[in-house]
Amino acid sequence: MNTIDFIHERCEFMPLWERATAGVRMLRDRSSTELLYFDTIDLQTQNFFELIQTLLALKGTTDFATLVLKPDPFDYFNFHFGKYPGFMHRAENTDEEFFEFLLEDPGGSLADSLGTNSEHYVVMPVPGEWIAFGDRSWGTGVLYGPPDITECARSFYPFFKSPPEHFRIEP
Repeated sequence: MNTIDFIHERCEFMPLWERATAGVRMLRDRSSTELLYFDTIDLQTQNFFELIQTLLALKGTTDFATLVLKPDPFDYFNFHFGKYPGFMHRAENTDEEFFEFLLEDPGGSLADSLGTNSEHYVVMPVPGEWIAFGDRSWGTGVLYGPPDITECARSFYPFFKSPPEHFRIEP
């Protein structure tokens, strides 16, 4: 049985959303050499999940959040489904639950699952200082964190790539 669920309470979603949007704004000011680039579909792969787990273990934590920032979490997702487009993956959750939940129907619209209808998404530790941002319109995601996170990620994950020409992080 999958114990992962959508975030239902605004008071739980808002601090995560604020942290995620601040993180994305911060990414815009980073040099391309400070970022590690990946394919946005990687979110739905075992290798990327293992990267997340490795980065969490490096800092001695276990929980992470996955949020969709676009389409709009408030005027679209919450309006239609009465919940927020995000979830917490905790120590007791498995990788299978993670992948299953990415395709969870939010309520009468399988096409709106987080793994299907997420133009911009963020994965971030709770607590922690790194962020992974995906922009499906570019097919490109970026990972950024302190030097130890970046070095660990670079040595663990062989699927980082060069950024597409003219790539930019948009709101």
